[in-house]
Amino acid sequence: MKKLFAALLSLCLILSAFAASAEEEPAVVNVNWSDYEAQAAEMEGQFATIGSTGLKMFIPAQFKDTEISDEMLASGIFMVLKPEAENAVINAQVVPMDIDLFMATLANQGVSTWETVINGISFIQFTADADGILNASFALPTTQNTTLVFSFAPIDQEPYTSLFKMMAASLQIAE
Repeated sequence: MKKLFAALLSLCLILSAFAASAEEEPAVVNVNWSDYEAQAAEMEGQFATIGSTGLKMFIPAQFKDTEISDEMLASGIFMVLKPEAENAVINAQVVPMDIDLFMATLANQGVSTWETVINGISFIQFTADADGILNASFALPTTQNTTLVFSFAPIDQEPYTSLFKMMAASLQIAE
């Protein structure tokens, strides 16, 4: 009887472990610009094409292009936007690895990722803490087997929390 009970207990443990490993991935997050248009209409700003990415984004007037150093250019950063006298920053960067390798690198660093579809474009979203500053990033593959990454920081301080949500939601195909 003890052996039967031990076997049943073992079977229950194995089945529960299997069920835990078979849990579903979090649902895909869908974001649409139409949910943020009213917020954008209340502020000065305009859509701008982001380099040669084929994408555009709403840029509030308080964010200005910042000079990019040779070191930044060498690392793939091609856009840096900041408001005057503030610590907030938005940047766009091309990472010289395909999206699968990029995601594997994030996973090896313990960074969780999830799919976010913004205006019909599938991005890989992740958050990271860099030197105590929480940032949100959105990555997507390019046709050159590189990864395009948009990063917004800080995302845990107002007014940037809601402002950056709106700006990320504005990412869309340039016309």
